[in-house]
Amino acid sequence: MISNSIKNDLRSAKDWILSNQNEKGAILWDQKGKWDYWDHCECLVALAIYQEWEAFNKGLKFCLSQLDEKGLVKSEYINEKVTKDFNEAHHTAYIFLPLLQKYMIDQDLNYLQSLRKKIHLIYAALKKFKGEDGFYFWAKDENGFSDNSLITATCSIELSRRAYNRICEILGDTDYLDTSAAITPQNLNSKKFNRDGVDRSRFSMDAYYPLLCECGNKADAEKVLEKFYVEGIGVKCVVEEPWVTLAESSECVIALFKIGMETEAHKIFSEILRYKNSSGYFPTGYQYDLDIFWPDENSTWTNAAIIMAADCLYDISGKEKAILL
Repeated sequence: MISNSIKNDLRSAKDWILSNQNEKGAILWDQKGKWDYWDHCECLVALAIYQEWEAFNKGLKFCLSQLDEKGLVKSEYINEKVTKDFNEAHHTAYIFLPLLQKYMIDQDLNYLQSLRKKIHLIYAALKKFKGEDGFYFWAKDENGFSDNSLITATCSIELSRRAYNRICEILGDTDYLDTSAAITPQNLNSKKFNRDGVDRSRFSMDAYYPLLCECGNKADAEKVLEKFYVEGIGVKCVVEEPWVTLAESSECVIALFKIGMETEAHKIFSEILRYKNSSGYFPTGYQYDLDIFWPDENSTWTNAAIIMAADCLYDISGKEKAILL
């Protein structure tokens, strides 16, 4: 079966993610020691797909240990020291996706029940980032909220909201359901999403992330491909740069699949697989004018995104193409 073949092909990428989990449970970007909550959770999704429960549980426990009393976490750490001393709205809420992924695979209700208080604490912290206009502030520090509402972060929050609601339904905590969407087709084009007043349309993530939330149609997806896809190479991060990134390419694959463009999704995914190196994992990106892998790093979350795309297309977890993203 193709799904088993793909799963076996990507096992080495999963193993490389495992090799970058430290003794405390943190899944680092790579050997340089950088860590952030969102990317860690993306790696947890990949580990759940492969049912690496020991590493998953260790990683989830570490996540929860990083929360402060308000249910928030600092944006970035390097070698366990805070390097970005602020909180990003979409970070801690992303934990609902690996939690839901795990449940959809193993149906372990007791596990979710044991985390009920933490689950609701994290979502309560997220809701405090929501302004009076209904948009979510991107971040906050000791001086208050950032006057930015980023489209990719907001879409991530929307996916977390949906996962949280699913978890609430599973737990029977229907009083906690949040029915107010973070992003809709109606507010998608708000100038609120122009960071510091600068248009964000040059970034591919801002173009395809709405598709992950069903905000858009095939015509919108075709525009994304026309603007950011490089035939035979992948999806660019920034429109003017000759640089494709494999995480963006993988997330775009999921977006295309969700919007009904399965042929295009499979084509781009097959191109992603060509980048696997001799050690069995994938680089962060490729600069095709210079024919070099760039930046000079490898990232666990890139490999996690590829595994998630594989599960979306081929159901390698065998459980309902489990994740929302």
